[in-house]
Amino acid sequence: MKGIVFDIDDTLYCRQDMLVQAAETVLGVKVPDWREFIRIFYEKSDINMAGLESGEISTHDINGWRYNETFRLMGLPYKPENGGEAADAYLELQSHMFLSEDMKTALDAFSSDPGIKLAILTAGESKHQWNKVVMLGLDKWFSRENIIVTGDVGISKPDVRLCRLLENKLGLTPDELWMIGDNYDKDIIGALVSGWHSVWINRRLLPPPERRPDVEVTSDKELTDVLMKLFVTDPSAT
Repeated sequence: MKGIVFDIDDTLYCRQDMLVQAAETVLGVKVPDWREFIRIFYEKSDINMAGLESGEISTHDINGWRYNETFRLMGLPYKPENGGEAADAYLELQSHMFLSEDMKTALDAFSSDPGIKLAILTAGESKHQWNKVVMLGLDKWFSRENIIVTGDVGISKPDVRLCRLLENKLGLTPDELWMIGDNYDKDIIGALVSGWHSVWINRRLLPPPERRPDVEVTSDKELTDVLMKLFVTDPSAT
């Protein structure tokens, strides 16, 4: 028996392109270095994650602040209202989010295998993350009971207690579980300290960390190819 636990953002779907596109639409300029833009935006995300998870700060408000801070630090021309406008543009783009066909094929294969249990571990405000579950149609493959949103439980990644909660839910041991995520410090470190296996989707081509995941990939196609090789014994049956 194996358990495959997915993060949502930038794992099951790619949101980085949408974050940059929203900024470019509002500012009317091309972001010169998208990787640096995302690095700063995510760094700012970490600062207020606790308030977001607790519901003290709305996703829209925190995204507006993150955008303005990223604009400022990158030296992009902006007005104070541009952060909120970019947050609105990003939410509009998110309303059209979708899973790749390759990811759907992989999830179909996993969900039809009695030797595999699927789960989700995602960070953020409860309502916002559950909306993504609905918009992406994830309930086709994931039981609601096996989805943990950090905003619901009051524990932030990479706290080992989140992994222990999933072990209990799935009835599996640490060595039977795999974490699939894009955030090394949150997803992969959490898996490593919990004794789980891990697949890191390193979209920003960050330098190799000291503690390595079991597998590292850099794109959606690489991710689904690796997942199929790891977990599907008979690919011709999918």
